[in-house]
Amino acid sequence: MRHVLLIAAVAALSFTGLSCAAPASAQTTAARPAAEAKQDALKLQLANRFITLMQGDQMGEAMGQMIAAMTPASLADASSAEIAEYRSLMTEISTRMMPRIFEVMAPIYADIFTVEELQALVAFYESDLGRSMMTKSYAAAPRIAEAMQSAMPAIMSDMASVICDRFECSAEELRALKSEVRAQSGG
Repeated sequence: MRHVLLIAAVAALSFTGLSCAAPASAQTTAARPAAEAKQDALKLQLANRFITLMQGDQMGEAMGQMIAAMTPASLADASSAEIAEYRSLMTEISTRMMPRIFEVMAPIYADIFTVEELQALVAFYESDLGRSMMTKSYAAAPRIAEAMQSAMPAIMSDMASVICDRFECSAEELRALKSEVRAQSGG
């Protein structure tokens, strides 16, 4: 059963869009004016501060719980102890990988947001209200994941119908597609 747990864990991580692909290379700052480079450095500093305020440990735990709540169909025959082990492992893995995820997120935030926007984000997340909202968002994450998992079979069935309507599937093709999405969504 251990190999099933491994396959389920890898599939869950793949499902979240977290891959091992290397990030795109950053633009070199050698040819840029000093003022622009200084502005970029400030934006990166603020982006890192914002990410720190996002409470990475809680985010990792919430992500792990969300992934774990979406127990893959490959664990359908697993014991409750094996499923608990899978869920614990997914939380641990997610928490461990958060620093690396944050490391690649910061330059993206620095590129997208202005200095003023980053300053406002930092100010908000340093406030009592911002910290409370972040904590409560992470507390809600596992419940949202469970609700999504329970809704997924019906959503996927509806998607199969829309696809077949568009591509004019036969009744047999529709049944086969719905059967496949049911198997994939655990329904």
